[in-house]
Amino acid sequence: MSGSLQSQIAYENNSKSVAIGYLLWLFLGLFGVHRFYAGKTKSGVAQLILLLIPIVGWIALGFWLLADLFLIPGMIKDHNINVLNMIHAADGGAEAHPKQVDHRRPITEADRKREAMLEDLRSIGYRKERRDTSHLYR
Repeated sequence: MSGSLQSQIAYENNSKSVAIGYLLWLFLGLFGVHRFYAGKTKSGVAQLILLLIPIVGWIALGFWLLADLFLIPGMIKDHNINVLNMIHAADGGAEAHPKQVDHRRPITEADRKREAMLEDLRSIGYRKERRDTSHLYR
């Protein structure tokens, strides 16, 4: 089995789903299960503790759960990027940084062609010329 295939299998086995995160939030959100799922153990424990505190804790937990409604996609994305970093480090790549988040979008064939064209332009010394030669806006 090739290293690339092993890496892909490892990623698929360890990555998380936003849909499952939302289902956990909907049905078990009071217990912080969605945060445990996303790898946010400390805040999951904090939500459990708030559940044990009557009135004030429940109100705070309610606001926190409302905020989590919007935070779940980012938490899952951060977890999946950390998984990629760990797999890359295990494959002999650069050292993984668990706190470092890579927000670049996936590279498509069009992106590769665009980058190749830009590299060609850079190599021949392409410079963008100003169309407006007036000094009105300088």
